[in-house]
Amino acid sequence: MNRSPFPFRDFVRVKQALRTALVDDDETYALLVGDTGIGKTALLRELRAELDRARFRVLYFAEGRRLGPAGLVKVIGETLRVRTSMTHSVTFDRLQRTLADDSQHVLLWLDEAHELPEETLVQAKALAESDLDGQRHIHVLLAGLPRLRVLLQAHAHLWRRIVVRQEITGLGVDELQDFLDHHFEGQGKRLDEAGLRTLFERGRGAPGLILPMYRTILTSNTAKGRIDLRSVDETLARWDLP
Repeated sequence: MNRSPFPFRDFVRVKQALRTALVDDDETYALLVGDTGIGKTALLRELRAELDRARFRVLYFAEGRRLGPAGLVKVIGETLRVRTSMTHSVTFDRLQRTLADDSQHVLLWLDEAHELPEETLVQAKALAESDLDGQRHIHVLLAGLPRLRVLLQAHAHLWRRIVVRQEITGLGVDELQDFLDHHFEGQGKRLDEAGLRTLFERGRGAPGLILPMYRTILTSNTAKGRIDLRSVDETLARWDLP
């Protein structure tokens, strides 16, 4: 199976929009939201691979619920080889001085940001905005489920600063066959139109759902040739069981 992401329309659109915002327009903040399995993390991975490492340093944090403000500053400081202190404010000051002298732009990417503690959001904002000379040494990308948008709107001081707001919505039904061909070479054309539509609807256009669903359909139907709609329905019904 080919595990490289399939470049569906919305994936390409959002990736280009974020690249333009962070690289060309030097925006301080960007927001990426999308449902589970829609391709947010794969998009971030591809975007990072395309960046000029001489200009940009990406610091990626997953599992937002575990990331406190002191931990955020400490990890960034250690990455930049800042001498940390037992006192949070001292470490923060040393980090700011190091950032001011660093020729690279630091891209702080906070995944699962809908689970970030409020104090961590405040700390990320302080990191991005505390330089009085107006130079932005840290650029913050917040990624998470669609409810992240609502959570951020409750923080007007931050929300109004996030002018780049992107939502990735997943595959179009007309892209599904090419998606299967991309990932399952030689096995992508096993479904008829009705089977494809059923798979698309059950997977809600999310690559992270459609992939294991189709893999299960193939595993459950080892005979060669087309897989009929009844077999697709039965397989997906079992797949959905808790």
